[in-house]
Amino acid sequence: MTHMQQVGSVASLSQPLLRRIREAGTRERSKAKRNLDPYSYVSCWTEEESVDGKDCKALVVILATRGCSWALRSGCSMCGYTNESSSAATEESIWQQYLSALRNLSDQKVLKIYTSGSFLDTFEISPVLRRRILEDASARVERIVVETRHEYITSATLGHISDFSDKIMLAVGLESANDMVLNYSVNKPSNFSHFMRTARLAGSMGFKIKSYLMLKPPFTSEADAIDDAVRTAQLVSSLSNTVSVNPTNIQKDTIVELLWKKGAYRPPWLWSVVEVLRRSAESGTRVMSKPTGAGTVRGAHNCGKCDKRVLEAIADFSRHQRISVLDGLDCRCRSIWKEDLKLSNLGAFYTEQDYRFDVS
Repeated sequence: MTHMQQVGSVASLSQPLLRRIREAGTRERSKAKRNLDPYSYVSCWTEEESVDGKDCKALVVILATRGCSWALRSGCSMCGYTNESSSAATEESIWQQYLSALRNLSDQKVLKIYTSGSFLDTFEISPVLRRRILEDASARVERIVVETRHEYITSATLGHISDFSDKIMLAVGLESANDMVLNYSVNKPSNFSHFMRTARLAGSMGFKIKSYLMLKPPFTSEADAIDDAVRTAQLVSSLSNTVSVNPTNIQKDTIVELLWKKGAYRPPWLWSVVEVLRRSAESGTRVMSKPTGAGTVRGAHNCGKCDKRVLEAIADFSRHQRISVLDGLDCRCRSIWKEDLKLSNLGAFYTEQDYRFDVS
């Protein structure tokens, strides 16, 4: 059965099934505490980055907002960032978090400001606070990266911050170009055509776009996941300054964690990440990956013996876009991965009776 035939089979899944998926998401997400200190940022660190082909440093800041609007209703199947939010967060407390985190800024040229969901969602960041942060940040760094769902990208929202457009990169959580994968596997009520429209809008207003792709959402095989990520990278390349391949990792209080605990899900192989990068390298835009939790049982991993070496090659390629660093990578486990791909092609999407989210 081909990838598209399998994806097409998802369309026959019933609305009651979709409700069960979202009910399971709501149930898992309700376990999140959302009790972080509203005046303390979640995390802050410096990492390697590349701007216009030149190596530099980036300061990454994660702010504790009230949480992603969608996550508080159901949430994406893989996302557990609701745990990194604060129900008591206010405009002033978030501003103080930002100021506290910026004490770690020295020679970094890039500032990445992340929240539990979307920087452009007024539920998390008010328009006034958004401008306040961007005005301050634009005077300090060369580039500002913020994350958002494309549903929040509108002419009005972008118009309010358009005077910073030359410095802002919008990192957009697309996940897949296939609407059935988005709705059933990712549990994200979204569609690809809307992403394309908003990406064109943002580009026309001078904003840069970074497209996030999800590698191996639940209920897809390893082989199908690779094909879907490559196809998505190709489709979005003309509207993206950067394409980021994000292998699924096991986060707390999520549908993915529930499946993983029941032995029904394995995070993708690092070999799969390499394959997607290799096959997407000629897409015409920068393709990169910074796998979260990689090399652990909850993140993308191989056998354990080659993980560090493969991750170093992925990081090198992500910074410098030299496909040669991915050549020559090998390990005994690579043959197991290849067999896994063959076997995964024999399967199909889960049927309705396979959606058993109750945990005994």
